[in-house]
Formats: sequence, structure tokens, C-alpha cells
Amino acid sequence: QAHPRASMGKVRSWKSAATVKGSASTVGPAAHTSWAKRSQERAERAVAQAAQREVDEQIRQQKKLAQERREEKEKRKEENKAKGLQYQVISDSRKLKKMSRKQLKLIRKADTTGPKPLLAAESKKRRK
Repeated sequence: QAHPRASMGKVRSWKSAATVKGSASTVGPAAHTSWAKRSQERAERAVAQAAQREVDEQIRQQKKLAQERREEKEKRKEENKAKGLQYQVISDSRKLKKMSRKQLKLIRKADTTGPKPLLAAESKKRRK
């Protein structure tokens, strides 16, 4: 049972032979929509896109507000942490030389000249 198109090389046996070229098939008037209908669809699409943009903008605003609140909260938390900070002034540098690496990691440099100690990281932030 040789397939009729077997001489053409690799043949998909389940496919039927094409009777008409794809480009030769005619398209009826049902495939074309009227200009009025197309313009109406375009207008509907524009309205939907505008509504979507509005929603996207609201979401963007909400996220921005949430980010600002988060940053404010973090800033307040850091300030409160610095307020309740207990510290010990190390005036003798020999003490630092005797400390282990682990102890040195726990040390923070601070400016103790003012009413409350200003950590080195905070003073850099305030200069900006």
C-alpha cells in the first residue's frame, strides 16, 4: 500500500493532498468589517486602555505611599534606637589593641561632643 505521494519524499500519510492553493481561496465580504464598526471598536479599546491607565496610576501611588511610610518608620526606629543607646567612651587606645576581633566588630565610632552621641553612619547621612 504505497501512498500516492510517496515519490515526493517524506510524506505525512494522514494529510490529504491539497486541492487548491491557500492563496487562491477567495475571502468573502463577511471577513471585512465596516469602517464604522472598526472605529467603534477602536474607541471602545481606547476607553478601556484609559481606565486601565487610571487603575495603574492609583496602584503606583499606593505603592509609593507605602514605600514612604516604610522609610519613615525605619528612620524613626533608627532614631529611637540611637536615643536609648548606652555607650562607653574608650579614651585609652591600648584598650583597643588588647581587644579580640570579635570585640572590635561590636565597636561603633561616634561623635560624643554633642548632647547625644552621633554615630559615624548617621553623621554621613546628615551631610548629604
